[in-house]
Amino acid sequence: MRRMEGQKLGYIKSSVFRRLFLSYVLIIVLFVAGFCAWYLYSWRANYRAMARKSCLERGNALCTRLDRQLLIAQALCNAMNSSESVRELYQLAYAEGKTVDSMQLYRVLTELKRIKASSGSFDVYAILLGFEGDKRLYTPGTVIALGASVNGPGRAPWLGVSTAAELLSLYGENNILLNKRFWIYADEYSGQVGGSSKGTTLVLMEESALTGGIEEAGDAIGALEIRRQSEALYATGPLDGSGEVFEVASLIGGGISYRLQIADGALEAPFPLTALVPVAATVLLGAVFMAFAYRFSRSRYRPIGVISRMVAGGPAAGQSGDEMGDIVQGIADLIGERNGYRERMITISPYASQGALHQLLNGSVGDAQVLREEQFWELRRTYFAVGVVDIAMPEAPGASEQRRLDARALAAHACRQLADEERAVVCSARDLNTLYVVVNSDDEGDMETMFYELLPRITEALDDPAIAVTIGVSAPRTELEGLRDACDEAERALENMLTGGRGSIYFEERDADGARRDFDFPRDAQKRIARDLREGNREDLDAFLDEVWEANFHRAMLSPEAVRQLVDELHSALSGALRDVSEQSTTHIRAQRVREPATIEEIFDYYRRLLAGAVSAFQSEVAGDAGGEALEKEICDYINANLLNPDMSLSGVADRFGVSGKLVGNVCKNTFGKTYLQYVRDCQIQQAVKLLEDTDLPLEEIAGRCGFTNLLTFRRNFKTVMNMNPSDFRK
Repeated sequence: MRRMEGQKLGYIKSSVFRRLFLSYVLIIVLFVAGFCAWYLYSWRANYRAMARKSCLERGNALCTRLDRQLLIAQALCNAMNSSESVRELYQLAYAEGKTVDSMQLYRVLTELKRIKASSGSFDVYAILLGFEGDKRLYTPGTVIALGASVNGPGRAPWLGVSTAAELLSLYGENNILLNKRFWIYADEYSGQVGGSSKGTTLVLMEESALTGGIEEAGDAIGALEIRRQSEALYATGPLDGSGEVFEVASLIGGGISYRLQIADGALEAPFPLTALVPVAATVLLGAVFMAFAYRFSRSRYRPIGVISRMVAGGPAAGQSGDEMGDIVQGIADLIGERNGYRERMITISPYASQGALHQLLNGSVGDAQVLREEQFWELRRTYFAVGVVDIAMPEAPGASEQRRLDARALAAHACRQLADEERAVVCSARDLNTLYVVVNSDDEGDMETMFYELLPRITEALDDPAIAVTIGVSAPRTELEGLRDACDEAERALENMLTGGRGSIYFEERDADGARRDFDFPRDAQKRIARDLREGNREDLDAFLDEVWEANFHRAMLSPEAVRQLVDELHSALSGALRDVSEQSTTHIRAQRVREPATIEEIFDYYRRLLAGAVSAFQSEVAGDAGGEALEKEICDYINANLLNPDMSLSGVADRFGVSGKLVGNVCKNTFGKTYLQYVRDCQIQQAVKLLEDTDLPLEEIAGRCGFTNLLTFRRNFKTVMNMNPSDFRK
């Protein structure tokens, strides 16, 4: 016990131990303090960044929501401007001063109803149309009589929260629709592009469409201002600069934009109570590391203490006052040849000079993905080179995986048989068809000879004429730290099979002096290919590829770099042509880039097959489309011929043509812009309106002539479309 206490006391008295332990403590304290400071700063910065990102996202969502409503309103105003029925009404009643008949009025009201319904938005409450100086407002389904003439807002487009009566200067009107507050978008009615203003169109939207989006933004957005250039159209509050202000341009144009201000305090980080937990854990972990540092310092000092006692009788016996100096001097007196130091250094020197020892110690051997750890110890000689062996089966692309594994194993066995006492060979699989081979020798000139011996050995071992073996080789190296670079160099050398073909050995080298560095390629290649694909000219596509081949490979030899550029240009032209043709059809074909090392003949064969398949696919689609258009025309003609037949139904039309009811509905939607039932009903009501105006036939007979099975169904559908009963309409 006394001996152990004496040893502990000796540790504390030793200046070497104290410096060792305090150095660990200083490192731990600096790490803990630095980590805590970095963590708190990062936490606050991340909080502000995430809070700002959230505010921007919510602000952009609000702008998107408002923009969607404004785009709908703008589209409705444009639809009223382009309506032929409205234009005829204005021409008849206001330009020519004639009396508007009920049929014309019905068409206009129905057109406004259709325009409003086309918005598809529940936030659009109503649309209004008024002509300058007129005392009427036209709305979907009805006409509002006014006590005063309509006056426009004075500027267009107009945007804001108001009432229609206030906006149009219709004071004293008691109509509920005109006196209710809406979010209003108003624009001029001109009746044609570039025409003068003839009236005003208003889109009345629920105020909640505006205020609801602002409420959803919550405390993220402090103020919103809708501007047209420098003029404020609407604002929820002043943009006083207390928070960050950002602006989003509106898609409706006209200089309209949204300016939003992030609310005060939205970016302020609260006191980080939760963030203190990792800080406390880090401090506690630092204390634990200090305890381990003390034990570690003792274990590291123990050999020094033993040596100190061996050379000087213990730390207390030092004469110079420098404890470490005394120990070093004592060690220097004991070192000699018999301790084996020189012998061990000679043993590990080859690995130290080649960097292998360093890679094994720092654990980076696995990163090379070329050699296993135990294979490093086989590379004792000065020089090494890397080869990439490609084993291709061009005549058997569907070869089984097991066959490829067997071929790779035979190639690796043939490589290892080349090793002897003077040189080493190690192998490692890269993938199913490729093998890394590293050769090691003290003779730099032997590197190239070894690979020339490898190729016939591998070919003989495989003993299969369908298999082509190609090798790419790196330049000799001495430092194993450059193993990864050597592998990349060998792979680049293997790519030279592009022009040289398979079954050879390639070393990375510069272009030959006699090789061309430019290539010939038609400027209009993409247009030519796209045209031939549309017209199905397979012979012209083959002729185009033959033209490129003849211009670049029969007349002169291209450099490898020029060939790669030619392949890139050809791929770009083919991809662009396929994309152009696919955009105009439902058949989509893409050209995949050839990734594995391949010859130029294999690449051209691939593109020939690709274009042949594309021609067949596009021609099949064209044939199918022609038959489909004829069928659609027959369906539409049949429906128009039997509109007033009460026995015609959607299922009956589908059964007649042997198609589904969904297909018939899609044909009506695409041709008439309405569903089957809407189109038939509107046509029947139009016929009923004509009979009510031109004849005195009873309602029962009119219902039967218009395709309704009973009077009740006729009344219900007529009121739905015309907003009044048939008898009232006749009066």
